[in-house]
Amino acid sequence: MKTPRCSLPDLSETEMSVGRRRRALAPQNKWTKRHLSWRIRTYPKDSLVLGRDTVRALMYYALKVWSDISPLNFHEVAGNDADIQIDFTKADHNDGYPFDGPGGTVAHAFFPGERFTAGDTHFDDDEKWTFRSPDSHGMDLFAVAVHEFGHAIGLAHTSAIESIMRPYYHGPVGDPLKYNLPYEDKVRVWQLYGVRDSVSHTPQPDDSSQTADPPVLLDLPKNRSSVLPARDSPDRCTSHFDAVAHIRGEAFFFKGKYFWRLTREKHLVSLHPAQIHRFWRGLPIKLDSVDAIYERPGDHKIVFFKGIQYWIFKDNNVEEGYPRPISDFGLPLEGVDAAFVWLHNDKTYFFKDNRYWRYDDHVHRMDLGYPKDSTLWKGVPPHLDDAMRWSDDSSYFFKGRDYWRVMGSDMEVEAGYPRPIGKDWLMCTEMQSDSPATEANNTANTPPHGQPQADHAKDGEVCSCTSDSASPLGARSSPSPLVLLLTLSAGLSSVPL
Repeated sequence: MKTPRCSLPDLSETEMSVGRRRRALAPQNKWTKRHLSWRIRTYPKDSLVLGRDTVRALMYYALKVWSDISPLNFHEVAGNDADIQIDFTKADHNDGYPFDGPGGTVAHAFFPGERFTAGDTHFDDDEKWTFRSPDSHGMDLFAVAVHEFGHAIGLAHTSAIESIMRPYYHGPVGDPLKYNLPYEDKVRVWQLYGVRDSVSHTPQPDDSSQTADPPVLLDLPKNRSSVLPARDSPDRCTSHFDAVAHIRGEAFFFKGKYFWRLTREKHLVSLHPAQIHRFWRGLPIKLDSVDAIYERPGDHKIVFFKGIQYWIFKDNNVEEGYPRPISDFGLPLEGVDAAFVWLHNDKTYFFKDNRYWRYDDHVHRMDLGYPKDSTLWKGVPPHLDDAMRWSDDSSYFFKGRDYWRVMGSDMEVEAGYPRPIGKDWLMCTEMQSDSPATEANNTANTPPHGQPQADHAKDGEVCSCTSDSASPLGARSSPSPLVLLLTLSAGLSSVPL
């Protein structure tokens, strides 16, 4: 859809139990019954726009979109045994996939199956949910709900541009009373459940708790979020980055108080950035940027550097006793420009100006003979913004709007570099930016260099949708959600950090 997209890949129970992602047998991806109950368990708490009746009506019509063209029947119930439990919640809500504040992960839904969470759909209550409002004023709840309920009945993402199940949020989809699914989505539902005999209102079982009549959806011409997007939000296509990191197999690009996240498949989780402080809990509130970040080999903790201090995180929570001085590493009190772990020897390399150091995280000691002149890395520029390794066994160095690649155990930049960061990593074209004038064209962009246009969902149980990030750090051994990335962004991947 337009700016955010689903961030969390699907995970099987086997994958979650071993704490790592790998391809597994596809889960049960359809309901075996045709009458499904739903219930809104918790509503938006601080919305100045959407009342309970409006939220309930939007959920009803978002489900009706799918029942109108399939043999599925949805009926609202009041008890605790609904097949599809709907919640508006914040931060860590005990399903292993914490939300991350405004932007980033905006919603997630669990695939059908025998698990107690099957079909459950969660919306981030920190988002500015809207209805019949300009796209710039928030996220359209009906559009997101239609997408998420598609996951709840078994649909994964698709690369078809017209599909509601496309990973990126496209903004409002029009009047809920008149919305008609794109043909691509109808065909995929028919493949799962067959064709509905009629397109009349969904029949409901004889149940005293059912919705007697379709809920009224009042016209709200002045329905607008009172909070506009953050004005200090950087433009990913025109920025240089403070730090770039490889964490749990994913790439993170940090700028100021924000970050973007790419999945293992190099899919941008959201076109809009997430806030660092809302996801990495424990950094000083006044911290306005970071210098370098890397995932420590061995224990996989995450190390943040800013000036002469550093912090260590377990998953996305800071450890006690931090910050500490970078002199713990044997580094000079000048800060660092870049830090990354070289796959060739599993050592950590620190760069500052035109020098670099080699550190052994396994014995917590700087190797003898350092620092050395950074020109030993032939073709790598001095005064880096940051560096990271990637899953192709190469090392990547970033400066300004460009990056350089060093393959394998080489210490020389590969021919054909530098290349543009925005185009190859962040879904930018030469003339694109995040300004309102160009945002409308984001959905037509070609994928980043090396990124295939394909269904982004993996084998698994849940789909998470976010605006700028992928799955959570420290995901527990509970089923994973399939995430839709919306125009806002943030969150980590389905693999725990």
